[in-house]
This record gives sequence, C-alpha cells and structure tokens, in this order.
Amino acid sequence: MTGPVGGNTSRRTFISLLGAGAAAAAGGVTLTGCSDGSSGSTAGRAETEDKLSGLLPKYIAYESVAPDLPGENGAAPGFTKYPSELKRAVPDKAVTSGKEVSAMTPLWSPAPPGLGNNTYYDVNNERIGAPVRFNILNGNDYGDKLGPILAAGNVPELLCVPGWNIASLTRFGQAAEKLFEDLTPYLAGDKASAYPMLANLPTRAWAYGVWNNQLKAVPFPSDGFPWMLMYRKDIFDQFGAQPPKNADDLLALGKQLTDAKANRWAFGSVSDEVIRAFGAPSDWRKDSGGKLVNKIETPEFEEAVAFVRKLFQAGYVHPEVVGNAGADQNALFEGGKLVIRQNGLGGWQESLQRQMSINPKYNPQPVMPFAHDGGDPITWGGDPAGIFTFMKKGLGEARIKELLGVLNYTAAPFGTEENQLYMYGEEGKHYTKQPSGAPKLTPLGQKEVSQTYIFLGGRPAAITQSEYPGYVESMSAWQNAAAKVQQKSLFDGIRVEQPAKMAALNQPFDDALQDIFRGRRPVSELKTAVKQWQTNGGNEGRDFYAKVLSDNGR
Repeated sequence: MTGPVGGNTSRRTFISLLGAGAAAAAGGVTLTGCSDGSSGSTAGRAETEDKLSGLLPKYIAYESVAPDLPGENGAAPGFTKYPSELKRAVPDKAVTSGKEVSAMTPLWSPAPPGLGNNTYYDVNNERIGAPVRFNILNGNDYGDKLGPILAAGNVPELLCVPGWNIASLTRFGQAAEKLFEDLTPYLAGDKASAYPMLANLPTRAWAYGVWNNQLKAVPFPSDGFPWMLMYRKDIFDQFGAQPPKNADDLLALGKQLTDAKANRWAFGSVSDEVIRAFGAPSDWRKDSGGKLVNKIETPEFEEAVAFVRKLFQAGYVHPEVVGNAGADQNALFEGGKLVIRQNGLGGWQESLQRQMSINPKYNPQPVMPFAHDGGDPITWGGDPAGIFTFMKKGLGEARIKELLGVLNYTAAPFGTEENQLYMYGEEGKHYTKQPSGAPKLTPLGQKEVSQTYIFLGGRPAAITQSEYPGYVESMSAWQNAAAKVQQKSLFDGIRVEQPAKMAALNQPFDDALQDIFRGRRPVSELKTAVKQWQTNGGNEGRDFYAKVLSDNGR
C-alpha cells in the first residue's frame, strides 16, 4: 500500500520477512457480525509499550548458536555457516491428546500437497504430536477472505492475521474480544517460562499482540525493514551498468536496460523506494510550527510521485506492472524481463531457492540506500511485529496449553532441530547437506516443503541462508547500512491502532495514486486526492495522532 498509513505498519512489513510478493490490502472492511452496535475500536487507540509490561511475557534469552556477524543498530545477526550439531529445543510433544489442530494461514507461493500426501507435514506433525491441518489461502487476496470469516465468527483454532489486514478491518478490536482467547493468564511474566521459545521472542514484538488490555496474539517479530531495492547484477554486468546512487541514475538505467524487442524492461514496482529516496517520512513528521504533516502532504512525496510517473511515461516499467499494480513480479524478475524492483527482504533467498538449480548465473543483489540528489539517505523502519497468530476463544485450558505448545515449536530459532525441520524437512529425504553443512532441497523437498509452519508465529530475526554463496555477507552489509540511517517514527515505542475512518482512506488514495503513475490522471490530481483524504478523515486522524503525541509528552 503506497498510501498513507497511521503508523509504520504496512503490508510489506511482514512481506519483508518472506519475500511474499505483492499483496492487495482490502480497504475498510466492517466486521458487522462482530459488532455490538457501538463505535468501539473505530475511534483508534494508543498505548506506550512500557505501560503494557504487566501483560507481556518475561524475556528469557535462548541462544542455540552464536552469530558470526552481529547485527548493528538493530539489524539482524548473520550466520555464515550452519552448525555441525543442532540443539533439541523442544524435547516433548506439544499435543499430548493427539487431537488434530486446525489452522488458517496465507501463502504467496503454490500450495504444497495436503495433509496425508505430504511427508514434510508428517515429520513435523510427529514432533508436534498431532496433525496440523492447514487451510492455506492465497496471500494476495487473504484480506478479502478474512473479513467475511471474522464477521461470521467461523475461525479455526489457530488463525494467522497479517498486520496490514488488521489495519483495514474497521472493528477488529471487537472481533478480537469476541473470537480470540486472552493469553495473558498463560504467558504474562514468568508464566511464559513454560514455553521457552515463546519467551525468547522480543518484548517489543509482544507489545503489538495486545488488544483491549489483553494479550491476544503471538507475534511474528519484524526485522525492521519494509523492503529493499533489488537488481539483477548478472544482467547489469552484461551492460556494464552500476547500481543507482541518485534519481538521475535511475532514469539513465531505465534508458540503458529497457529493450521491448528483447522483452526486457528496467523496472517493476519501485514507487515506495522512490518516495523514500526523495526524503518523505514513513508516516508523519512535524512542521516548523509543530503541526503534524502526513507523508502524502509533503513536497518530497509530490516530487517522488512526479518522478515515478516519468518512469512509467518513458516506457521503462514492465507492461504487466503497468496493467496491474498488484502483478506478481517474481517470475518477471527471475526471468530477466524486468531488472530492478522493490521486494521484501525474504524475496531474495526465496528466489535463490527457485533459481539456483536452473540458472546458476542468477545473481540478485540489493541497492544500498541512496538519496534522490546523492546526499545523505534515510530508510524507513517497521513495527516490531508485522503478523499475529490468534487462538480461538473458549477451547479450555488443556487445549490452549497444547496449542501454545505448537506455537512454541514453530518459534524455535536457527540452530535448533525444530527450526531445521520446519524450514527444510527431514535430512536425507527432503534435503541433503552440502560440504559446507548447508541444506539443499531434494526434488521431493522442492515439491513438499513450504513456508507453512512459520506462519504459526515468529522467531527472532536472523540471516541464515549460507547455502547461497555470499548471501549472508551481502544481506548483513545491506541491513547494517540501512539500519545506520533508519529514521525513527515520531511514534516509536507507542502501539497505535489507527481510527477506522482513517484506515478506510488508504485504498481509495492508493487507487488514485496508481492512476496518476500510469497517466490515467494528471499529476495535478494528486492535490485533489490529498484534499479528499484530508476532508474524508485524514484531518480527524491528524488530531488523533497529535493527541497521542501530546499525551506522551512528545
């Protein structure tokens, strides 16, 4: 979502962990089935993270293996090799009753074979103690399916809900109260020690799992970067091209790399990265008089929009992206049909997994952060957690503890048997070890192994995929550089749920923006779209956010 957001949460915050591709957020879905008729959560609310401390698990560090490349300024640590021995982090089966677990999760890749036809599921479920039956929905339209499911109250035992979908649901607080279990009695303070892998999750991430003064969800910790700009270094090398260091370089690359006759275009989606490079804030900033200004109201945003339109109008953007703002660009990028795109950080290693066996020359690399004028760059940060796993209400204490055990299993970090098992399956069957000790998926692994269990809650961020030569070192260098110039939000440390009226403005504004990029509306209509955003709820949202800052002495 390119439009304004009321905090740092965006659909790409979580996608950055997985490289899940483009996701379309639904705008302003009202959960009428969960409504009691009051305005409730529609007004928005905010709480500082430290005021939630009594509800949160006590942090208990668990280190399975020490990193080779410690992260700086909040960047994730890097591991340049796989440990020769893995630790057994969860010795006991979580589901002692053996009863099947129901779960609903998104996926941004082809669905794997289902339960009963997937040995990768079998080996993980044997460790868990019961079958986990996934209802896997396409991540691109997950939000469209989620609203009706919540409104009907028809939820599974474990439900994965991305933060960007939450932002578009106008009565989510009421839905959370009605449908999901309060986990505070099971996890607050020292009680979390019964689930050591959950206790190892960062405290700041847990704060974002609180709704209505109850701990309602297990968080998926974020690495703090919404996306990166990627380029095909192997294709750049063919043309003697260099990664961009300013906006003029981007334009020059567009001309140098685009060749419609060769079925190659320079760019996919790059608008958010351009807006960042022009110096717009990630959400809000204060003007010289102390007034809050949203990023879409800044001159930097307007300049960036005009620049992105220039890329479109010059014919440098791939036609499928021109025709569909939500186009899946993975195949286009990996096939060399577009050369530069923004994507979640995890998209890098996911594409390597797909391409290395069929195209060994494939070499995507990140563009180091730059400013449009070649000056000092800024990067944007994300919320400490970007996705959440909720538990169905009313299951009873024994079942809740079993399900928390499942989430404890899926939270096991790098260097544990459990992490290796849910990431790669069983050694000798789903993967083999390379001479370096890194796993390599077998044909069966490529068919059956999928990112399903990881959606049942998160684990500490880490850069681990040393099976791809140079990847860990390059990713670590980028993250450390990006973290060094990361611009903190005015609301850092404050958990904000934006007013529903404001959340409903995101999609209409983004629709107008996409039309401007593509020449269907003139650039002058950006001012009209901003004015509509202001009068339809943006100004009310500004007052809300200003009060949040005032209440917290900022």
